[in-house]
Amino acid sequence: MMGEYERDAAAFSLETRGWCRHMRKYPKQSYWSGTYLRICVCNLFLFCSFQMLLPILPVYMIDNGGSESAVGWITGLITIAAVLIRPFSGYALDRFRRRPVVVLGSIVLALAAGAYAISAQVGWMLSVSLLLGIGWGIMTAAYSTIVSDLVPSDRQGAGIGTFMLFGMAGMAVAPFIGGWLIDKYGPSAFFGTACFLALLSLLLFLPGAGSHSALRASLPEGGQSRSRNKLFERTSLFPALLILLFTIGYGGIISFASLLGMKLGIENGGIFFLVSNAAAMLVRPPAGKLFDARGHATVLLPGLTIGVIAFIVLSLASGQMMFIIAACLYGLSFGAVQPSILAWTIQRAAKDRRGAANSTFLVGMDSGIALGSISFGVIAQASGYEAVFLYSAVLLVALLAVYGISLARSRSSRMPGVAENREGEHKGTSIKGD
Repeated sequence: MMGEYERDAAAFSLETRGWCRHMRKYPKQSYWSGTYLRICVCNLFLFCSFQMLLPILPVYMIDNGGSESAVGWITGLITIAAVLIRPFSGYALDRFRRRPVVVLGSIVLALAAGAYAISAQVGWMLSVSLLLGIGWGIMTAAYSTIVSDLVPSDRQGAGIGTFMLFGMAGMAVAPFIGGWLIDKYGPSAFFGTACFLALLSLLLFLPGAGSHSALRASLPEGGQSRSRNKLFERTSLFPALLILLFTIGYGGIISFASLLGMKLGIENGGIFFLVSNAAAMLVRPPAGKLFDARGHATVLLPGLTIGVIAFIVLSLASGQMMFIIAACLYGLSFGAVQPSILAWTIQRAAKDRRGAANSTFLVGMDSGIALGSISFGVIAQASGYEAVFLYSAVLLVALLAVYGISLARSRSSRMPGVAENREGEHKGTSIKGD
């Protein structure tokens, strides 16, 4: 008779052979291609252009006689314009060729970036902010939709996380460089550089822009989908709610982190964004792999908890050390949470609805930023910057409660998020690069 050791060895051998057959049948697909890398670099220049402006504009407005409430409105109007344009840009991305959408968005964003140099009057800056928001709303929906089509279904967490790493690199360096540019060379050089970077993103995108299937609308098999005429994607509504609640605090960060740094005696408040985005870049690759392997809950729960701690530390900051610690913690939170919710959003949607899914997610994200920027502008003027970040911590606790209730109501027998993560596994097809 076969002994216990031999039986275990035989069973292990059978399991191993079965696993090997499974891996041969469903090999892990790579998401790297020439087209994917080019779109990532385009996203880097796009984020450099926009994120150079976003944290510097509040300081520029205050220096030219604006109030804290006006600072909240300048960021709020950018995001309101992005919210209003995103459903239509998502519809266009699903229905028409994507090259004209990218060209339009890039030109609008570049024109707005350069137009800030014309006047520092509050009315003019608010008007230009609407134009900037339109360009930003079109471009972020366009690039994220193209990338989601380039990445296989079972690699969405890692693929989207890597794509957003390039954006985070821009977010890390652009505010710091922008602060240096405006201090050393003045507003004209600063706004001109932001305009140039937006055009550089477009110039890199144009070669071969019409030759790849991901750069054209994704038509479903069997013809036109009935849902393609809808501006919003129903399966994306809950993730959009989560990102809305999460980015209300981000609206406060964008508008008032640099100003808090100046209050604490830090010469260049852009160091907050340099540190936070460096931390986000470090956490995104392992977070993406964990998302693909274990599901969204294993990333979102610790990420949101770290975010609560970050806002509490920032609200209590009395010097540069606590300010930098808060920046690091917030970067870890943002780098884990935001791309994971986006990847989850894409996985829940049909392939021919990815443009609408991206836009629905980004509408939620921009709505949160707008709400945070405008409402926290009022709070900052009445109670100070510290109150802004304390209220942000409370909002993240509320988000944890909403998400926790949703997990508790899940009927899945496995860890929450795993079933959805693997729903599209092995269904995606590899898309080769140029």
